[in-house]
Order: sequence, then C-alpha cells, then structure tokens
Amino acid sequence: MKIVGMIPARLGSKRLARKNLQDLNGHPLISYAIGALQKIQLVTEVYVSTEAKEIAETAHNYGAMAIMRPPALAEDHVRSQDVFQHFATEVEFDVLVVVQANSPNVKSSNIEKGINLLLDNNLWEVRSVNKQGLENGAFWILKRDTITWEGLSCYFGVVTDDAVDIHTEADLKAAKEMMN
Repeated sequence: MKIVGMIPARLGSKRLARKNLQDLNGHPLISYAIGALQKIQLVTEVYVSTEAKEIAETAHNYGAMAIMRPPALAEDHVRSQDVFQHFATEVEFDVLVVVQANSPNVKSSNIEKGINLLLDNNLWEVRSVNKQGLENGAFWILKRDTITWEGLSCYFGVVTDDAVDIHTEADLKAAKEMMN
C-alpha cells in the first residue's frame, strides 16, 4: 500500500499575502507541514501541489517534491477535490494524506493516528477536528477512490488535533508567540 503526503499551497492568499511562505520562527510556514509528513514512516513520499515556482523551490529546499498545477487550480473558488484529482493524475498512491500549510503545529502523531484509523477500520477518509469536534482542516486522509466521489462518505473517521489555522497577520503573530 502506497501512502503519500501532499500539501496544497498556492501563492495567492487574499487575507495574508504569500501566506505559505511567511516566516514563522525562521522558517517558511509550509516547511512545518513538510516536516510533519516527513516524520511519519508510513508516508513514503511528500509532495507540494502548487502553481508557483517559488513555493516549488521552497518545497525542494525542505526535502519535498513539487507537482506543478495549472494556475486555474489555484484560484479562490477551486474545491480541494479538484486539486486532489489533478494530483492523482500525476502521482500513483493508494492513500493520500493532505496537510494544510497554514497549520504549523499539526502533530505527526495525530496524522499517524488518522492513517492507522483509516487502515485498521477500512474507512474511506479521516479528517482532523478540534476539541469541540469541529473540522479544523489541519489534515485530511483519503483513499484514492474517494477523491472522485461527489457525495458524502459514509465510512468516515476523525482525529482530534488542535492545530492553529493561519489566515491573517494576527493569526501568524499568535502562532509565533505560541510556538516560541
């Protein structure tokens, strides 16, 4: 079973310019997601899906591979599944582990719990939630077949991970203070 990690990262964030490349304690924000995936032995390859050469270069500098996606897949209205579907045309895998670059304190151990939950219980997907049980978007683990489905998963699992979610300058400042 081939399990790969993917970080979707576009350059054109509206609320925080160049969000995925913002400095967080001496490293670009995206580097934390790359590092979280690299710590998981079950994940054999780590990719960044981007339209931006600068993000691709940063990914390479931190040991990830880059998949260049069309600029049309980096616009505000694009669904995550559309990015996943493009990625699936470029990379072979059985399970896709998606980690958002804007959750720098996501725990590798929680991602690994999610992978094991998916595999051990034959689930179709697992998502991260906060302590209140609300989806926080830090990670999303999917079997390849689920990427093309338009409906809801009925074999769905969750793992609690209280990762921060950075979208604004204030969020970035709070993360810097918390992670110091």
